[in-house]
Amino acid sequence: MGKNDKNLVFLGEIVNTQGRKGEVRLVSYFPLSILATKSDLLESMRNVYLVDPDGKREEARILAVREQKGLVVLKFAGYDNISQAERLKKYKVACKRFPLGSGAYYVRDLMGMEVFTRKKVGLQKLGKIVDIFGTGANDVYVIKKDTKEILFPALKELVKKVDIDKKIMIVDLPEGL
Repeated sequence: MGKNDKNLVFLGEIVNTQGRKGEVRLVSYFPLSILATKSDLLESMRNVYLVDPDGKREEARILAVREQKGLVVLKFAGYDNISQAERLKKYKVACKRFPLGSGAYYVRDLMGMEVFTRKKVGLQKLGKIVDIFGTGANDVYVIKKDTKEILFPALKELVKKVDIDKKIMIVDLPEGL
């Protein structure tokens, strides 16, 4: 797409049309509860980019957002019938970065971050975050140093400091890890 990609957040992918009035169905990359309960988030997403499969993007304005059967249904300005909406299949919807709540981070900001734990003599390097996956209850950071991997639970009580600019995280290791 371009050098401003790091300032964009991909919200989901358009998988089909909805009805005959130009609405589309979006498989969201975010939990629907986040999209449904954050009116300020929805407002910040009104002006978005439609990104085609080749990475070309065009600006668009969301007129309406609703949830239906686990999908997000969107209505864009200028898309007033099914044939106009049909061309948006497989497009991704992106917006400018929006602030996340306290203790929440974008995955791409955490990837490659150096992780340290506190010891009596100072900080000890655990490794770099090489992967992140969800378990339902919480995310898990895969921290790798040389050939050793640690699966670290991303819990607020264990993650003591995150410095996005310096790419450093300080954690307390739980017993047995």
